[in-house]
Amino acid sequence: MTPQGSILLADDEDTFLEATKDLLEEEGYSCHGVHDASELSAALASSEYDLLITDLNMPGNRIMEKVSQLREQAKIMPVIVVTGYPSVPTAVESVRLNVLEYMIKPVNFPALLDAVKRGIHHKQTLGTITHARQDAENRTQALSALEETLRTFRLPEKPQATLTQFTSLPRHSSQEQPGSDASAVPSMTDYFRLRESVFHTIQVLQKTKSAFRSKDLAGLRKYLETVLCETTDTLKNPRDSTDTPSGTE
Repeated sequence: MTPQGSILLADDEDTFLEATKDLLEEEGYSCHGVHDASELSAALASSEYDLLITDLNMPGNRIMEKVSQLREQAKIMPVIVVTGYPSVPTAVESVRLNVLEYMIKPVNFPALLDAVKRGIHHKQTLGTITHARQDAENRTQALSALEETLRTFRLPEKPQATLTQFTSLPRHSSQEQPGSDASAVPSMTDYFRLRESVFHTIQVLQKTKSAFRSKDLAGLRKYLETVLCETTDTLKNPRDSTDTPSGTE
């Protein structure tokens, strides 16, 4: 069964650490325990966690400094602070650092579990938003690349024209008359570049179709797939239509 979330537990009291770890694992969470600030730093550097539950008074005594570093690094990880020695300064510092909960031992487990659920839901929601934004950026980049590629082509009058129609046009020789447009017919390298851009755009649209539902985007993807299919046969045999004009060697 897939864990509901991964939790890092930091406490030098073995009884609290093991009991809390067992209870959270029974609820379906994956838990890893550490006993001091040094182990906490090593665990955070080596793995990604959805939530941190930490005591304030452990060997090393740099817990709030570590929480502050996490915030400075813009890491999206909710933190629950537990302590047997509450104080106004540590409570105020917890508020300043946007700690999810400041809990006093002995901790009420239902209250802790409720905080854990809220924290992991918050982390997962932010992760979904980040992923969706990255997908949107990838799609925008792919469309921009396709647009830039298309700008290098002299398009036919009919939008339905296929690559076969382009390659059937006679190629210009290096001895053309002055004033002729030697760039009127794109090279086969340009055709491959265009096809690569079309293929990449289709992949991005297919990958993001569940996140961005749009009839226009679906229509664009189908149109590009049609264009790609129409060009396949010609690109499989590029020598048939490239360097040697008909009737010459």
